[in-house]
Amino acid sequence: MKNTLRKTLSLFLAFTLLCSLGLTAAASEAMGEDLTSKGTLLNQKTQLSTNVFWSTAYSDLRTENLITYSPSSQVKPMVTFGESLTQCRSVSTAAKALEDQGYRVVAGINGDFFNTSNGLPIGILVSEGEVLSSDGGYYAMGFRKDGSAVIGKPGLSISANLGYQLNGVDLIRTVTGVNKARVSTGGIYLYTYDFNNRHTTGNTEAGVDVLCTIVDGSLSIGGTMTLVVDQVIEATSATAIGPDQIVLSANALSTPYYADALRNIPVGATVTVTVSAANEAWNDVQYAVGALYSLVQDGAVVSGLPSGVNPRTAVGVTADGTVVFYTIDGRRSGHSIGASLSQVAQRMIELGCVAAIGLDGGGSTTITVTQPDDTTAATINRPSDGSERAVANHLFLVATNEPTGELGHFYVQADNAYVLAGSKVEISAAAVDTNYIPMDEDYDYDLEASDGELDGNILTTPKRGGEITVTASSGRREG
Repeated sequence: MKNTLRKTLSLFLAFTLLCSLGLTAAASEAMGEDLTSKGTLLNQKTQLSTNVFWSTAYSDLRTENLITYSPSSQVKPMVTFGESLTQCRSVSTAAKALEDQGYRVVAGINGDFFNTSNGLPIGILVSEGEVLSSDGGYYAMGFRKDGSAVIGKPGLSISANLGYQLNGVDLIRTVTGVNKARVSTGGIYLYTYDFNNRHTTGNTEAGVDVLCTIVDGSLSIGGTMTLVVDQVIEATSATAIGPDQIVLSANALSTPYYADALRNIPVGATVTVTVSAANEAWNDVQYAVGALYSLVQDGAVVSGLPSGVNPRTAVGVTADGTVVFYTIDGRRSGHSIGASLSQVAQRMIELGCVAAIGLDGGGSTTITVTQPDDTTAATINRPSDGSERAVANHLFLVATNEPTGELGHFYVQADNAYVLAGSKVEISAAAVDTNYIPMDEDYDYDLEASDGELDGNILTTPKRGGEITVTASSGRREG
């Protein structure tokens, strides 16, 4: 037995799910010697693992929290943002907004890197099937309606048929970006109502703005949106955008190929905007979040990743489609020193991932969950800034908040995080219904331990130490 403190309580359901990934989550050559591991079943096919390691290289701890999620009928992935794309909000604030909408927040992490001067994400953002921010050539993770994931580079291509002809040929132009800061010579940009809180294009330099009303369709990947031109504006400042409108915009310094193409659009013309992806697997993605770094490709660590030990956030997918949401704290000696991107990549491979990407890290790294015996989400890691940072977007797993009143299983826990061999520990069990919501009704249950001695709900652990499984059961329901 290792001369380390070991937790004696092992949840049966947690253990079986972790084993299905091919290893226990705490076994890590990437992070160091495993000290403690705790698994918690949060919802259908959705598991939280909290693991602590000892790094001999730094003589300090590493603490990680990760969620494993397999697509299910009960848990739904979502990507959220603030009141607009430029309004950052913390993961906790975003979780509270989802709870106010009637969701049970199973878990949530921070999303994409963003421009701290304007709050805009660097990469793609898809929400409810609509592209609200183009990919900028970066990596991303997307989720389909059934909860399955796609990971990689979307490679979006956006074009606009401007609704008139030049020399007998339809005038079609590439759209440089959706809801991105307009660059002087960047070409044509598309803005929606969600771009900023003022619901404008946000531009401060002169340009040509074509204000259109949405007639049909949406900016879905693989889809087409039909517009009717309301106004062609020689704009000297930001142009207002209504909820059912979009603006095509080019800086006055842009080449005539773009600026004149917009300037000459007839009012009343029908414009069609088409969005396609280089990989058809991204078609009809309902939610997507961007990422700066690819960490794992084809089951191997990507070379040339930046060095530095910091807090990190990552997401990956295993060969069987299981999604891993990963965070490791950092910059907190005695709690967690963090990890390099290469170490996180190695860790994702240990967890079974064949592909993984790196989300925003540092002070942005945050993970929130709703514990089985609670009704609201709470942050479970320790952000390196001392408090949560407001970030551009967030990745959540949500479920229904509607109780069934039917006992599903028990959530079993000990009253101490660490248990010494030969000591006493109190065991408790909370009733959870079939929708994974804590029940108000008290249930009588029996406790059974694989080792040690139970006196009521007090377990005396054996002096020789070891691992103990404690099971709570009532009829055919257990935990």
